[in-house]
Amino acid sequence: MSLNEFRVSVHVSAPVSEVWEKLVHWKSQGDWMALTRVWSTADDDGESGIGTVIEAFTGIGKFGVLDQMKVVQWSPPTFCAVDHYGRFIKGIGEFRLVELSPSDTRFDWYERIDAPQWLLALIKPGIILAVKFSLSRFARSVRR
Repeated sequence: MSLNEFRVSVHVSAPVSEVWEKLVHWKSQGDWMALTRVWSTADDDGESGIGTVIEAFTGIGKFGVLDQMKVVQWSPPTFCAVDHYGRFIKGIGEFRLVELSPSDTRFDWYERIDAPQWLLALIKPGIILAVKFSLSRFARSVRR
């Protein structure tokens, strides 16, 4: 895997359809994504699809980064891809759900971030740790 690629997977003890429903309710991502607040053009009931715009601010107080995304691929209940088009974060992101059994799902998270190699080398370990923590938190929240 190259320096600009980030991959994390987590097991979720729930059916794919239930995991998908919670995963793509964008406005609630801040409940499980570490230090992140999320806004979206999706309906309040979570309806989404191609063209949905999502903004996520990750940081503490006023110090952080705004990630601007648009849904560019949408295949419920197993795949969603976004284009990161913001000022600081550019690239692609993907959520893929794989049914392991009728009551178990694997959630694969993938990002390709276009940034200078020196910056990626500096931030990659922290991003991977934060995403592992966040996806574990998500898996626990779905099981409740």
